[in-house]
Amino acid sequence: MSHLYEPDRPRSARREWRRREERRRRYARRRAVALLVVTGLLVGLGFGIRWVVLRLSGTAEPTAAPPSRTPDAQSPAALPFTPERLIPGPDLNGDGVPERIAVSALEDGRMRVALLTGPEDEPGIVGQVVTVAEGTVDIVVLPRAGHLLVWRGSLPGEGEPVAVAVGGDTALEARGGEPFYRAWSLDMNFGLVPADYYAAAAPLTPPEPTVILVDKGLNVLWHYRDGELVQTARVSTGRHIAGPAPSPANWGENMVTPLGRFTVDRLVPGMPYYKEGIPALDPANPLGTRWIGFSVFPGDNGSLWAIHGTHAPESLGRWNSEGSILMSNREVEKLYDDVELGTPIVIQDSLTGR
Repeated sequence: MSHLYEPDRPRSARREWRRREERRRRYARRRAVALLVVTGLLVGLGFGIRWVVLRLSGTAEPTAAPPSRTPDAQSPAALPFTPERLIPGPDLNGDGVPERIAVSALEDGRMRVALLTGPEDEPGIVGQVVTVAEGTVDIVVLPRAGHLLVWRGSLPGEGEPVAVAVGGDTALEARGGEPFYRAWSLDMNFGLVPADYYAAAAPLTPPEPTVILVDKGLNVLWHYRDGELVQTARVSTGRHIAGPAPSPANWGENMVTPLGRFTVDRLVPGMPYYKEGIPALDPANPLGTRWIGFSVFPGDNGSLWAIHGTHAPESLGRWNSEGSILMSNREVEKLYDDVELGTPIVIQDSLTGR
């Protein structure tokens, strides 16, 4: 059969309906495309006309307000207190205007402190306001940290030191009032960020490369290994702030933490509390969970004075021991694991310069 010959096909209503539906859909698609094209042209024409009008009228489009210099800066009206004193600080954000510390007046025994930024006539506060008790506030540079905000206060006292007799001599027994410090670093994103004052105050160069250094003026212990600071801990030291040095004749009543250089002579997990017959490591034993004994005079064999634990860590930071150096059980256990017999112990007093 020739491919040019196609016999007549009988007309079909179904076939005609399909053809009409196909034509209708084709026309609908074309109309939708045309509508989109026209809409796009109109929108573009509108923006073009608006741009021409703005250019001819010489007006600029409104712009968003510039962001503040610091994410936490507030308006001057948002300052929660009137500063009584402004402490100049460093230029933290490099805008040529040093930041300041605002300190409020004393009210109900408390002060409020905040980091300020921006020009003096329009300051903004960064971060949160810090509330401290009565004391002194200054920006200081410590051996291991620069430009720390430091508050110095005193632990609650019980009155003036009391004169007591020790081996026929007179000594002064402390009745509280130990200095206490808190510190914050200055941060342009977060304001006043809590910092460890006692770690920052650790000497950069210890008296010996590996040594346990105790400052009974600050009531802090620093442990160095090969010249590196590896531990900082608050401690308690002896009740006497002045008096005769410990000796074989007065050790039973002498409560002074001695000054000088000693060595670790005894390492035991716990020491019995012989005064009350409490066995070692008993929860009621006030000597805690570790005993790092050091000899003060020949023959004591590290059994009278020691760095030892306490079950009352809330009492640390005071001059309230019987001459030994008290640490929290957690801190003394860490120190115990890190030292060995013969490790030097140097005890000094920064308050008296000794």
